Formats: sequence, structure tokens, C-alpha cells
Amino acid sequence: MDIRYNCSLLQHNTFGMDVSCACFVSYGSAEELAGFFSAGRQFSLPKPFLHIGRGSNLLFTGDFPGTVFHSDIRFVRELPGKDGKVRIEVGAGTAWDDVCGWCAGHGLWGTENLSGIPGETGAAAVQNIGAYGVEFKDIVSGVCCFDAVTCSLKTIRKDDCHYGYRDSVFKQSAKGRYVVTSVILELSPDAGPVLDYGHVRAAVDKRMQEMPETTLSPGLVRSVILDIRNSKLPDPSETGNAGSFFKNPVVPRSSFGRVENYARSKYGPEYVVPHYDAGSGFVKIPAAWLIEQCGWKGYSAGNAGVYAKQPLVLVNLTGKARPEEIIALEKKITASVLDIFGITLIPEVEHI
Repeated sequence: MDIRYNCSLLQHNTFGMDVSCACFVSYGSAEELAGFFSAGRQFSLPKPFLHIGRGSNLLFTGDFPGTVFHSDIRFVRELPGKDGKVRIEVGAGTAWDDVCGWCAGHGLWGTENLSGIPGETGAAAVQNIGAYGVEFKDIVSGVCCFDAVTCSLKTIRKDDCHYGYRDSVFKQSAKGRYVVTSVILELSPDAGPVLDYGHVRAAVDKRMQEMPETTLSPGLVRSVILDIRNSKLPDPSETGNAGSFFKNPVVPRSSFGRVENYARSKYGPEYVVPHYDAGSGFVKIPAAWLIEQCGWKGYSAGNAGVYAKQPLVLVNLTGKARPEEIIALEKKITASVLDIFGITLIPEVEHI
């Protein structure tokens, strides 16, 4: 275990918040973490405890007074398959996009639409990451964890993870109890592309027309997804951000009517508001569309701003933004969307 005190977290959050923690602990295996807790060594560390990945979905609101734990468990290995599926186990500290690249390189379908999402694999299991019609829950079989209550290692079945939209048991009833050490993914060697989300199919078709000898493969879809993401999302290594800052709101159809009336009065009676059927009389509306309608796209104030190509992303424009600047901008955006559309935006980014 590597234990450091009064440690900067600047390199451990993609927003680039220049904050620190009282103590930082990194570990290289599940057994090492379990042994540390079983020996009671955690009792000497500052409280509270926080387990993070790359910090790609976090906004530190100030210095953290306790101990931050980080996994350096990095591996990808194949497990015995079943029912024609290929199963792999991935260490929690493995960069998620590296996993997507590994799967594409081995001709395995399942992760390609999730390519380019920053962060580590353990956080993907907690957050139930999703993009372009695919969510983590669609490919996970089990999540291997350290149980901080019993100081034991266990595997939690997919069904017991209670996955929802950017949600899981690890963010709800079991928050703070389980530490993800690895995940088990179930992938397919047979073609199973998910292309009917947004402009993915059109982009894939265009790529195949430009390269007529190319066959549809996980690698090709991954390449297209990366191009789409790079065209509209900032690289955290260049511009601090935590990706999509807000969740796409799911509202009753009655509330959607207010949105439609606003849009048609502005753009004409034939205008169609982008939306997706969420079932049971509910509709999912892209938060980016709502934010753009309120005039925030490309907005800047001091060191904080809204990304010019994607209004769903708040950015640390200068690299010197303070947490309170990001929070102030978040509150202004939320207030304006509520005022115009009657919809309350919920942050996807966790505030610490």
C-alpha cells in the first residue's frame, strides 16, 4: 500500500480542481486491500473514506478532509466462456477505453459503443456508464468487490447490482460498503452492432462507403464512435471537464407538452423536439438541447464555461477554475431550464 499525507488531487480529477486530501492510499490487488482492512490499519487514517477511479465523474467542492483510496488493479484476462459468449475479467484500475480497445482488437462485440468514455473500469461499474444506445449493464455479468463491513471479497451478480440510468446499488443502499476490485464482462464473438442511436448508423455507413473493402467489425464501430465523441467533446487532458454534467431528464408526457409548445412557438408548428420514449408514459429529453435553448452553449464566466460544441459539458476553461465557479454556473443553468421548461436538471457529476 502506498500511503501519502496532505496529497494534491489535481492529477486525480479530470475537472482539474486544485484541491487536496488529508491522506491518499493506493493499492495493487484486492487481497492487499482486504489485508489492510483486516489488520485494522484503516483506523489510523483520517475520516471519511472515499474510493475514486480517475475522478472523471467527480467535482471536488473543496479540500477533502479524509482519506482517498485509489485502485491500481490493472489487468484483462479471459475466463471460461459459456453459451457461446466470451467472458473476461478486468481490474478496477484499468482505463475503461483500454478495455474497449482490447475487446475490439480481439473481435469481441459489446464495448465498442462505450469507447472513449474517460475513467476507470471500477467507476464504470458504479456509474453504469452509457453512450450511443449501450449501457454497462448490457455487458456486465458480475462485479467483484471488497466488502468493507465483513472485510471479505465477494462477487455480486448483475441482477443484484440494481442497475438503472447512471445508477446502481453502489451509489445507493451499498454506497461506501463495497469497493469494486474487478468486473466480469460477457461479450460476443458474433456480430451484434447497436447502431440505431443518433447518427451512428449513418456514420458507420459513410465509413464503409469510403472504405469499400472494410467489413463491419467492433473495431470499425469503435473508430466511428471515437470520431463522433472527439468531434463534440473536449479532451480532459487539454480542457478540464467531467463529461456530461447533467443527466438527461425523464419526464411525464404532460411535461413534454410544455417543451413542445415552447419549441413550436419558436421554430414553427412542424418542429420536432428531440426525445426518446422512456416507457410508462415518460419521455427522455436530451439535457443538451434544453441547455442550448436557454442560451448557454459557449457561455463563459471567469474560469468556467459551457463547451461550445456540446452544452451538456461544463469546462474548466483556463485550468484555474475554482469549485465555486463551476457550482455557480451549474446553479444558473439549472435555474434557467426550470424557469423556461419547468424541468429540474439533476447533475450526473458527483459533488464531493
